[in-house]
Amino acid sequence: MKGEALSPRECSGHHLFLSWENGYLMLLEMRIFSSLFWVLIVLGLTSSCVSHKQLLNYQENLPDTAFTVPKRLPNIRIQPNDVLGIKVFSTEMELAAPFNVTSSQFSESFINIESIQLSGYLVSQEGTISFPVLGNLKLEGLSISEARDSIVEKLKQHLKDPIVNLRLLNFRVTVSGEVKNPGAFNVINERISLLDALALAGDLTDYADRKDVLLVREVGGVQSLNRINLQTASFFQSEFYYLRQNDLIYVKPIKAKSGAVQDQTSKAVPILTAAATVAAVLIALFTQ
Repeated sequence: MKGEALSPRECSGHHLFLSWENGYLMLLEMRIFSSLFWVLIVLGLTSSCVSHKQLLNYQENLPDTAFTVPKRLPNIRIQPNDVLGIKVFSTEMELAAPFNVTSSQFSESFINIESIQLSGYLVSQEGTISFPVLGNLKLEGLSISEARDSIVEKLKQHLKDPIVNLRLLNFRVTVSGEVKNPGAFNVINERISLLDALALAGDLTDYADRKDVLLVREVGGVQSLNRINLQTASFFQSEFYYLRQNDLIYVKPIKAKSGAVQDQTSKAVPILTAAATVAAVLIALFTQ
């Protein structure tokens, strides 16, 4: 009857039912959160679409036997806007002095790259430099050795046994894309391979596409786009193993970074939101 106290047996049964109900709700909550946990794990695994094979460093198809790289450096040709460092020597150095920039400028140039370029000779758009005593010299299109020989021949009219030290002072390569430290790098010795340039840029990131590296090279005012596969032995024997002045290297990202990872991330957000909403509704219903 209404208002009557429960008997001891009824009270015991009622408490037993409440304990069972609370235990069932706790078990249900644990299962719900466990399901959400595994959803997160699955999404995390599926969103990481970069295979171990894609992340291999550089070459995976190299032969076991030794192979050679090109012994000859690229035949660098002087172009407009190049900066040349020229030093003239002779058995009579006092007679060679008018052909040289001041010694202080030249000595400092080997310490600081900016000083190198300021103390050098800029090749004009017409392909010439203005050289002391000799006047305008046409050097565009000549290799470093050819330009050196040309200047030596002209100096023989003024000096005995002249010697010319000629260097390219603005040898610079630019590395961008999937590298750790992209930037432009000055090279003093005129000898740098593509792998050296990547090392200067801190090496490739994990998402770099080693099979599709773009090298932009300008020769005679014409730019060419060259795609390089670093995972083949033929790269070491190609004309692109050694770089030329003003080469630009762009390392593309693999598709997993530019596409799949972003897609999976965008898909994960609504799934997690829906799962959290369902869990909240279920918990609210069973705890009423």
